[in-house]
Amino acid sequence: MELLLNEKSLAGQFEDQDDFYQVLPDMSRNLKILRQHRVYLLKHSSLYTRKITRDMTILDLQNRKGKVDPLQRDEVKRWKRELSSLVMDPPFWDVESTDSEDSLQEAARRKTDVISFPHPDYQDKTLQISYKGGTVPVISAVTTRYLLDLLLQYREINIYEYLKLSYGEGKIRTDYLDAGMESVLALQKAEIEDLREALDRFETEPWTEILKDNFYCYKSYKPSSNKKNYFIYTEFADKQIAKFRCGKHSQIRCFGYREKEYFYILSIERDHSLSDTG
Repeated sequence: MELLLNEKSLAGQFEDQDDFYQVLPDMSRNLKILRQHRVYLLKHSSLYTRKITRDMTILDLQNRKGKVDPLQRDEVKRWKRELSSLVMDPPFWDVESTDSEDSLQEAARRKTDVISFPHPDYQDKTLQISYKGGTVPVISAVTTRYLLDLLLQYREINIYEYLKLSYGEGKIRTDYLDAGMESVLALQKAEIEDLREALDRFETEPWTEILKDNFYCYKSYKPSSNKKNYFIYTEFADKQIAKFRCGKHSQIRCFGYREKEYFYILSIERDHSLSDTG
């Protein structure tokens, strides 16, 4: 698979270089995901001339020397190296194609999509790009979550990878999801939608609401015997295992444990094989 970097999303919209630095961690994470999954990112060879502020291009930023917060010095150096690689290293689509004016038109020609820097015109949305007398839909991904949605849609990642990458920093944690990997990979489209909706909702609700919300029916996992305890011979045997459902009428259940404000998912079931035992 290939995506294009939307150079038009750098249009001098950042107040200063520090404002620009704030968005680089997300872009860095997106680029890492693309590399890990062998998604090729094509760029325009003039990317280094694009403006990040009204009077500063990427090239200006690369050559600029000034005081840097000591706590950020290493990060800034790393970001500058990554930016340098982004703007200077091939592949460049315009070297072989002269039919398009910009990466959006080229994406329309190639029937693919783009990743963008934060910009209100391109922020996680489907664009309608004029091309050869018609319009072609081109998806513009800015946030990591939106990019992961796109990669899942194109089956460049599976649902297990999606969950591991999407829910690692909020209330839902997927560090130990391996315990339920097979059941996760078996999830069908409608089940995936139920699961994503429930996890997104779980992330934003306070625990006081989660514990009494009939949407989840959150409760302890209490098998009748050790023989029926799915987790008894795992490293999580000493944890207070709980479960919640992904919607009032959903068959999907998440099993795991709470630790402070976080819920660590260990297994996801599609039927009642675990629920029926506790």
